[in-house]
Amino acid sequence: MVLGDFNQLRPVGDKYIFQFNNSYNALVDNSLWSLFELFELTEIMRQKDDKTFAIALSNIAKGTMTAEDIHLLKSRIVSTENLDMVEDTIRIFRSNAEVDSYNRIVLASLNTEGAISNAYDFCVGDGLASIREKVLDNVKNLKTTETYGLPLKIDLKVGAKYMMTVNIDTEDGLVNGACGKLIMIDYGKLQKTNETVPCRLWIQFSEEKTGRKARANFHNVMRNRNIDLSLTPIEPVTRQINTRSTNFKVERKQFPVVPCEAMTIYKSQGGTYEKVVVNLKKGMTRSELYVSCSRAIKAIGLYLIGDFVPPKPPEPNDAVAMMFKNMRYERMLKFSLEFSEESQEERFFVMFHNVQSLNKHIFDVRSDKTFLSSSMISLVETWTKPSDSLEIEGFKIVQRRDCNDIRKPFGQITYLKNDLKYENITERFEYSGKNHIEYSSIKIDDICIISVYNSPNSSFDVLKRHMNEVITISKGFCENIIVVGDFNINLKVKTNNKFIEYMKSFGLRLNNTLNRDSTNAKTQIDYCFTNVKGLKSDYFESLTNFHKPIWIRKHEVLTKFHFDETEDIYTNILFNINDAIIDDQSDAMEVDEKFAFEHHETVDKNEQIDLDMSFQLEDLKVNEPSDMMEIEEKSFSENYEIIDSKSRKILNHFLLALEFDNTTDTNQITSQAQIINDLIKKSPFITTNNKDKSVRLKSETEYSVQVFDSVYARTRTTADGNCLYSSLSILNVGSEKLTYSMRLLAVNVMMNNRDYFQALCKVLHYPFEEQLKRTAMDTIWGGEVQIQALSMALSHPIYSYIQFNSDPTNRHYISSNISFQELVDRFNKGTAGGHLKYIGYKSDMNKLGFCVYYNGTHYDALLPFRDNPQPFVPHFDLINMSL
Repeated sequence: MVLGDFNQLRPVGDKYIFQFNNSYNALVDNSLWSLFELFELTEIMRQKDDKTFAIALSNIAKGTMTAEDIHLLKSRIVSTENLDMVEDTIRIFRSNAEVDSYNRIVLASLNTEGAISNAYDFCVGDGLASIREKVLDNVKNLKTTETYGLPLKIDLKVGAKYMMTVNIDTEDGLVNGACGKLIMIDYGKLQKTNETVPCRLWIQFSEEKTGRKARANFHNVMRNRNIDLSLTPIEPVTRQINTRSTNFKVERKQFPVVPCEAMTIYKSQGGTYEKVVVNLKKGMTRSELYVSCSRAIKAIGLYLIGDFVPPKPPEPNDAVAMMFKNMRYERMLKFSLEFSEESQEERFFVMFHNVQSLNKHIFDVRSDKTFLSSSMISLVETWTKPSDSLEIEGFKIVQRRDCNDIRKPFGQITYLKNDLKYENITERFEYSGKNHIEYSSIKIDDICIISVYNSPNSSFDVLKRHMNEVITISKGFCENIIVVGDFNINLKVKTNNKFIEYMKSFGLRLNNTLNRDSTNAKTQIDYCFTNVKGLKSDYFESLTNFHKPIWIRKHEVLTKFHFDETEDIYTNILFNINDAIIDDQSDAMEVDEKFAFEHHETVDKNEQIDLDMSFQLEDLKVNEPSDMMEIEEKSFSENYEIIDSKSRKILNHFLLALEFDNTTDTNQITSQAQIINDLIKKSPFITTNNKDKSVRLKSETEYSVQVFDSVYARTRTTADGNCLYSSLSILNVGSEKLTYSMRLLAVNVMMNNRDYFQALCKVLHYPFEEQLKRTAMDTIWGGEVQIQALSMALSHPIYSYIQFNSDPTNRHYISSNISFQELVDRFNKGTAGGHLKYIGYKSDMNKLGFCVYYNGTHYDALLPFRDNPQPFVPHFDLINMSL
């Protein structure tokens, strides 16, 4: 691959790379150039911050300048007198003679320390002394271009600009063309003559990164001598010079620099400078004008001396023009990689990658425009620990699994653009024996995206079992499925096509082209299955990883959050009994024991927490009002947001302190809890009457859950790990705008009734401190402990509706065609499709109950319908009662 700009100058004394050096070559064989294909880059980088200037320069190169372009360039013409007022410029001339003359004038004008550095030439080889002297004399007459960039004599002046002429250390930036200012000269004495000569130059280069390694090597010397640490030491180098003599070789030792107060157009080619002075001469070619003017970053940094004459377009027989015409017609490169557009308005875009240590590659992800332009980023084999900071600006983390102890090929994380809605459907992992598989399923709009990692040691039967499980669960939420992952089954091996056939049994087709490489080992173990029409996916290149990322794109607008108060809550509308029965199938999932504390589970068969304690609500600590916040006469919605924002800040401060008896934190939380309770009491929203119509309650014919004498609507909450608290916020104020405040109320109760909750956590085999921390943290699920705390904080019992298993062999199984009356009859017999679990604090069992819907991984609020606002107030034991 060769890169370059053919509008610039061709090599000195040579032809263009696409031309024959010898006309006879064309008669013997095809040119090597005929094997190349053309791919044109369109984005200008040097002048990217001055688009008008960039366009004018491009038109100079093509000889098609407009009146505006010409006016811009002529506006940069200055007089020599005015130019003297501009400092730190680089002069560009057409000829070496002009450059040498200008450098001599500038050096002579400097009233600073100076020295002459003479090259030291010596012969290597055997022969007559006279021949040796003659060879040395001949070398003195050679040009600097013939002595590998080492001049015979250098006029050194402190404060003057110098340019490197030799590649000393490419990695360190000490290369031919690097420019800087001479700040200091070190001297030494020659052993033979005792003459004092320069032995080291200290140069301040234009770019800080140039010479970093060299400065590090001299760090102690610079510290001891109190030398500015930004200076780079340059010492003489030795190069062998070609001579006609066969017996002698000449080596020259000299500083690899020349003065560069000015340089030729050829020498400037490739350079970038903030201030450039171009001496315009009659007869300058289009390429010379283009190269010299385009060294400046912006038009304001370009100064022209002389008359500017717009160049003419190239002649029809121009070599470059003919080459481009031929290649554009016959040999344009058809680029095989597809890159995503950066606009997100018209499509759904996912990036999946086996990242193999996210800690190692987090900067790569944060810097990659393709990843950042996606709607969702799914990464597996993250090797992360819970303490790792993995945030990406513009994204929220909606799912994360870390290594518990040591870093290993394990872990998964999912990012989603901040403004997108989603619902966590399920996630699970199996890490036992040789089997290791992880997956998560997330619903965005009408698509479930299932991300998978399967170890190469896992058995095929285990993989099939998990695929069946996650796809079945996901299809219970939506029909459109995407399954993407590192399956470690190489599809290039024909016998492995059985996996493709297995996925077809779910109606999912392979969406990647078969026999494409997904790794650097030329295997195809990462790919995507889907049943979504119009979905495209392909591999993307990674410069740092063994696996290639997969992009998945669907041209469709995603639903974003709307902050209109009347649209805060999305209510699931069910139009018939069939929808009600099949709406949730989460009981088909076997919950991994390692995640049990994150799920809403029961302690015993009676499904009631009974600690045999004599606590009554009045026995618990009630805090007196203190440091009350005066609520401004704003809308309740605005006040909710202000209060909730402050609650989150208080909880964040509390988590940072991690000192649970800290008086300051306790008082602050207690005071905020009183403010929240007072705000709830004043709220115009009343659950049973929905006074201000904050929630769009549905009519009875669109029922969702029948609870004794009331019909309740399942009101969706945001699936961000705060769903339990969002549900209680909806039930109290009609929106999710007090979600963090619900967390703070629970934390306050747990701290003020520590003995009670320590005993509760002991029964549940949870560490109390861990549960307190989980309650305060953002996006961490709540369970029995948190529901107990919320029940006590809000002084209401909390009931959870759980749908029965949909297995036909189960005695609570409900067929899809059951009538509503049959459902009511089965409710009376206690064999309907679900049951209520009483979870809240037991002394409140006969008060107005808050009802939530739980599917095994997510909580939604249950609100009474508009036409049947009778509150749910049970007057008998609910244990084992079904509906």
